[in-house]
Amino acid sequence: QQQQTSGPNNNNNDNSQDEPQSSPSNDELILKLLPELEKYKRLRIRVFTGLDHEDRPVIFERLGEFLGSGTNQDQFTLQDWIKYYIWDFERHFVEMRNSSTSSKKTITQFIIFMDATGLNRNCFKVLPLLKGLSQAVETHYPEIAGRIILFNVPMIGTILYKAVKLFLDPITTSKIYLHNGIPMDEFSKHIPMDAIPQEYGGTCEVPFPKTSKE
Repeated sequence: QQQQTSGPNNNNNDNSQDEPQSSPSNDELILKLLPELEKYKRLRIRVFTGLDHEDRPVIFERLGEFLGSGTNQDQFTLQDWIKYYIWDFERHFVEMRNSSTSSKKTITQFIIFMDATGLNRNCFKVLPLLKGLSQAVETHYPEIAGRIILFNVPMIGTILYKAVKLFLDPITTSKIYLHNGIPMDEFSKHIPMDAIPQEYGGTCEVPFPKTSKE
């Protein structure tokens, strides 16, 4: 009689179909929802460098390189830019929660320093995108920016700001400060040296790459 080699009770039977399916990780979900996230990160350089004197998260951004690229704003549709920008802002809440835990007080705002180096006439092409992003931020994330400091602002940046100011919330504009160089006194007033990137005279070693032009 031929020996049975397969069947439901055979020990060698493949039971892989009966194994529970593992849930996708957060990274897998993010990749599915935001398939070009790595590209966004190259186009919009924003890094957390530490905490300010009030324990608020500190962000440094290469805004001028992004606005002056002339092409980066065309890499996504406005809706996709808003989607990626919302992901970016969600990171702020993680940092604020972490600071709230470590400082044992409620942290609800961040402070941001934007380097305007690289601004040129191309920046006016980005006005529709800036308007769309600012409206999305003011709708979903009102009042979480404690202070917004732009530095290395050239003359054309001052002109651009006058145009941008027309569609910003007055409360937001009251928090924006422009400087035409690197205002170390202003930096030191709000953040410690170890939250200032080395290229600006601080001691922070967090990588702060240049903006990719694509």
